[in-house]
Amino acid sequence: MNDIIRRVIESHGAFRLVLAIPGIIILSRYALSGGGLGQVIEASGEWAVRMLIITLAVTPIRMMFRHRHWPMWLFKRRRELGVAAFLYAMLHMAAYVLRQSSPAVLLYDAMYAEYLLGWIALTTMFLPFVFSNDVSLRLMGPWWKMIQRLVYVSAVAAFLHWIWIKRDDLPAYIHFGPLVALELYRLWFEFTRPSRRHRGE
Repeated sequence: MNDIIRRVIESHGAFRLVLAIPGIIILSRYALSGGGLGQVIEASGEWAVRMLIITLAVTPIRMMFRHRHWPMWLFKRRRELGVAAFLYAMLHMAAYVLRQSSPAVLLYDAMYAEYLLGWIALTTMFLPFVFSNDVSLRLMGPWWKMIQRLVYVSAVAAFLHWIWIKRDDLPAYIHFGPLVALELYRLWFEFTRPSRRHRGE
């Protein structure tokens, strides 16, 4: 029994299924309730942000708990988290486009910063998504890491998109606050690490 549980925990396929559960629930509720696309837009956008935040939080969490097993387990699944973030963002965009239904309305919306930032967040996630594979890593070398860092632009754009498009911006601060704290820790850790090595710590 324990061996089965261990295999499930280590299975990337099972992890992907878990990541898909919110999307299944979102689409099932839409199909069964007959509600508007607004609920799909809101829920998928929030899950896209959550997946993006967890993806970015993996590295500082690994630094903070570097002697534990579970951060490495999470680190090995960072790629799946990033892909999930992009797919939820695509669902968010698709529902928004379907609701607007007119290219003219989409272009008009894009003139406003809150909507433009949403498009920036999505487009800066596209290249990391496309090149999120081992072949690209081998072929692109150091350029691969630079492309992956575009997700930081995505995070900033997503945060601004959220607080400008919603009247209540407290949820955005609650979501992004821990990520900011973790990234500050990561910067501190990387800044002080050479001195630690010099002292033999």
